[in-house]
Amino acid sequence: MLRPGRNARARRGLRGAAAVALAALPDLAAAQDVPSGQPVAFVETIAEDMPEGLLLRYRYIAPEAGALSHRLRETDTAHLCARHALPDALGAGRPPARIVVSLAEAPVDFGVYDADVAQFFEAYRIKDSRCIWEAF
Repeated sequence: MLRPGRNARARRGLRGAAAVALAALPDLAAAQDVPSGQPVAFVETIAEDMPEGLLLRYRYIAPEAGALSHRLRETDTAHLCARHALPDALGAGRPPARIVVSLAEAPVDFGVYDADVAQFFEAYRIKDSRCIWEAF
């Protein structure tokens, strides 16, 4: 389900333990199963029209993301793209050209830097209904 990019404001300031951060998210922010086993909750989708097509940013809270290896985070973001973001986008009837999956240790407003919160991003080109990782 596509959502406007400003609904994270109400959750700003949460910096508690993983269970507290995840419990503070609304019911629509369903927990996601990922290969690493870390707790991950969906926050929002931000849509942006680009010259090459629709870019969708899927934002998640993953309180343990900073403690994981790059390989595990990469596996989790690829899983989230393939198993959550892409099916959600296709189900909404707006096939994207690209999906960016972001993991943040705590809620942060879109586009805001917070030195206390680790944030990780991976970009995927969509081809033949598959997420293909792209370096950016």
